[in-house]
Amino acid sequence: MTFMVIVAINFVVVVCMPLTLRNQRATHPYANLTKARANPDILSMTKLTPLMIAMALWFQVVNWPAAERALAAASEDAAIQVRGNDDFSPYEFINADGQPDGYNIDLIKAVAEKAGLTLELKLERWADARRALEAGQIDALTGVMYSPERDRVFDFSLPHIVISYAVFVHENSAIKSPQDARGRQVLVVEGVYAHDWLLRNDFTDKIVTVADSEEALRQLASGRYDSAVLIRLHGLDLLRKLGIANVKTVGPPVLSQKMGLAVRAGHADLLAKLNEGLYMVHSSGEFDRIYRRWFSVYDERALYDRILAAVKIALIPLLGLLLAVTLWIYTLNRSVAHKTKALRRSRQTLVQILEHLPMPTLVVDRQGQITHWNRECVHLTGIRASEAVGCRPHPPTHASTFLTLLTQRFADDGQRAAIRRRPMASDSGGNMEDSEVFIPWLGDEGKWLFGTVAPFEDDRGERIGTIEAWQDLTDRKTLERRLIQAQKMEAMGNLAGNVAHDFASYLQAISGYVSAALLENNLSADVRSSMEGVQTTIAKARKLIRQITLFSRQDLVAPSPVNIRPIIERTVAMVRATAPETVTFEMDIKTNAHIMADETQVSQVLLNLCTNALQAMSAGEGNLSVRAEAVDLQGEQGFNGSERVTGRYLKLTVADTGCGIPPDQIDKIFEPFFTRRREEGGSGMGLAIVHGIVRGYGGRIEVNSHVGRGTVFEVLWPAVSA
Repeated sequence: MTFMVIVAINFVVVVCMPLTLRNQRATHPYANLTKARANPDILSMTKLTPLMIAMALWFQVVNWPAAERALAAASEDAAIQVRGNDDFSPYEFINADGQPDGYNIDLIKAVAEKAGLTLELKLERWADARRALEAGQIDALTGVMYSPERDRVFDFSLPHIVISYAVFVHENSAIKSPQDARGRQVLVVEGVYAHDWLLRNDFTDKIVTVADSEEALRQLASGRYDSAVLIRLHGLDLLRKLGIANVKTVGPPVLSQKMGLAVRAGHADLLAKLNEGLYMVHSSGEFDRIYRRWFSVYDERALYDRILAAVKIALIPLLGLLLAVTLWIYTLNRSVAHKTKALRRSRQTLVQILEHLPMPTLVVDRQGQITHWNRECVHLTGIRASEAVGCRPHPPTHASTFLTLLTQRFADDGQRAAIRRRPMASDSGGNMEDSEVFIPWLGDEGKWLFGTVAPFEDDRGERIGTIEAWQDLTDRKTLERRLIQAQKMEAMGNLAGNVAHDFASYLQAISGYVSAALLENNLSADVRSSMEGVQTTIAKARKLIRQITLFSRQDLVAPSPVNIRPIIERTVAMVRATAPETVTFEMDIKTNAHIMADETQVSQVLLNLCTNALQAMSAGEGNLSVRAEAVDLQGEQGFNGSERVTGRYLKLTVADTGCGIPPDQIDKIFEPFFTRRREEGGSGMGLAIVHGIVRGYGGRIEVNSHVGRGTVFEVLWPAVSA
């Protein structure tokens, strides 16, 4: 009876199971995904069925006692010792709960249940598990890939899956295919199938073994090694779990091999039970459930590819039309994109032109809203473009949006009334409007602006907004004023010189007559006193004539090189001696430069400037500073926009902290007989003489003053070599 049972079991295992597996695997929905599902090596076993039956009968007869013992052991439900790899996901691994898990684990459990076996399952390092089976310390391994070398040590069950190894590299590696990895450093897990394969092949002699796949991937990610040969699905699963993003696979699998259960060599009874369990798991559909649980993500991707291929085939008749429509849409999109790009480029060019115009320019739409505000507007007004663009000044107080915005932003009621506006006729005609305005709150002393407001229209002739362009005329107005002042001073100098010359002749005649009259002995005391008074008056008149001739530059002494330092030191010492003690003096002479002039007249210039400074500090206290330095001017502009000068100059600066000069008088201070101290005996010739001397020797004099803060006189004298 026992013999017949064994014969029947072997008949099922050897004959029926391959046939059933063949049918199952041929019809499996994922048969094309893995070679294990329809492997010719497995299915060819059915051709040897008669021979295998005979061998099985012979084996049972010869080994009858061993078979009896195996059946007895099985009947006693002895637990078999099974080991596996603790780091081989998704095939076998320790899960988060510390329990064995994975495809191989579910499969061996299902096989044991079907075969009536009791398992003691443990996962550990693969090398340790393999050595334990080789030493006979355990009964089976959950998953082992077949090789001839291993077949001499282990007995293998029927394979149930095919494992593929791939080459893993760093994302920046020059290795683009498995062939590129030949001869380079290759990481591999010690004792696995790939390790055996590398040792017996000439793929590379630079083999570096590691304890597990995780270590191999981390070493590869660090860039220390060239490549690694790892099980493809296991490696990809580890990359996902470890969060490593700079490692990838290249090319097709470098090798593939069947995997099955393995037992100790000669453990035929256990192998038969495992094969029987595998057959029953396949026939019950349990294998498909296990497979889908662990590999459905890859199978679903393959199913999606098949569906997509079917859809492509179904759409073949429409490809021509679709291609034509796509080409038309592509051409249309390119045309639209090209025109859009050209329009955008044109708009950007216009915006850049507007932004870089050298005059303040703004654009206003038909609703009165500012759409562009260039950087010169920002420089002139201090209003940022982000503040102005989108603003709509309302209600409009001027025809110009620019003036309306400035008025509403900065001016109070009194300042609005202070705006002086002169409309001007436009040379362009049409609706353009030119105007010249003075805005008192722009800058320190106000600014003169010239503006043009011009409408612009669309292609249909409809007005869509206005453009306003403004120019700062302040410097130009100042130059005009100073030119007029210089011309006036020149005319006054010429007139004063001529008058002084004639007046001196008349005084000479009068002086002669008076002197002759005084020679008479019969003059009364009153008459003689009157005549002497006339002579005194004539002396004063002659002094005035000398001042006038200095102003008109007709009484300049022939110049010679003079050192400015001792002149300044003597003159300042003389002024300091007569100044109130409450006035502080500062003297800073940074040069020993020489100028072409008369020493006495230079001293007179400095003396007049210092005397005026002391008189400006009417409270009797303040600060008076005198500074001298050599400067090289490269077209610098003086105070109040005066002409530019170039060359080597001596700059003499006299500054005080007095009452300052009102703006409406500052252009008159160099005129003869202009004085603000007529009641105090001022003649009004001091600064006129200074101006005449400085200009007569080729120099320049500038003044900058603020009421209540003081005045600064700056004299530029051409410097010469000693």
